[in-house]
Amino acid sequence: MYQMIIENENTIRLTSFLVVFTFMALWEAITPRRRLTTSKPKRWSTNIGIVVINTLTVRILFPVAAVGTAIVAGEKGWGVLNTLDWSIMLAAPLAVIALDFRFCRKYCKEI
Repeated sequence: MYQMIIENENTIRLTSFLVVFTFMALWEAITPRRRLTTSKPKRWSTNIGIVVINTLTVRILFPVAAVGTAIVAGEKGWGVLNTLDWSIMLAAPLAVIALDFRFCRKYCKEI
């Protein structure tokens, strides 16, 4: 089940967004709370623009920031594996195993 969700993440996100957006648009059309001061197409295009900017920020800027933070941490010697004087051949697999263990502990309920 989890693997199917991971493989179809983008489709699930887009479908969820479109369902919620459609529901809210219908709700607004059926029971408006106040008179419109701006046209719906203008407001909706602005809101969709905000969604696009938000999506780009989350998909592009945050991963770049995470990599940048990792580079700075490596240069400054922050972190447990940086304080130990181990070779990269031992530290890298240990880091991958530790990250996988953390991920699996959180998400792998079948195991």
